[in-house]
Parts: sequence; C-alpha cells; structure tokens
Amino acid sequence: MSRERGERMWNLAYRLAQSGEHRNYRAIEWELQAFGYPRANQLLDHERVREKLDGMCVEARKGFVSAERSLTVAR
Repeated sequence: MSRERGERMWNLAYRLAQSGEHRNYRAIEWELQAFGYPRANQLLDHERVREKLDGMCVEARKGFVSAERSLTVAR
C-alpha cells in the first residue's frame, strides 16, 4: 500500500470513529474493507491504534446517542 493510500485509510478510520455510527475498531475495520482497503485488518493490528479508535468511538457515540434521543423526544 502506498504511503498516500495508507494516509487516506487512516484519515477515513478516524472520521468513521468520530461519526458516532461505529461501536468499535472492528466495525471500522469492516467499513474500511468495504471502501476498498482489504489490508485494513493488518494496518489496525496494533493495540494502541485499536484502543485509540475504540475510545474515539465511545466518545462519539455519547453525542450520537444523545442526539438520537433528542430527536425522538422532539417528535
């Protein structure tokens, strides 16, 4: 994988984690593979990276779940 393609994958992984739509790094890994990064599992095969993505997912989901609840209550 070229350096540029690797950087695009990392940027996408972080955006996916921050979206609030993914529970953990595994969900991000599957999404990356669906977006054409078949080696995502190898690139995410580092404990620190997985912990970082998992933490980002947890924080983002807090806001995502709160926003969903607000929309439900507002209806």
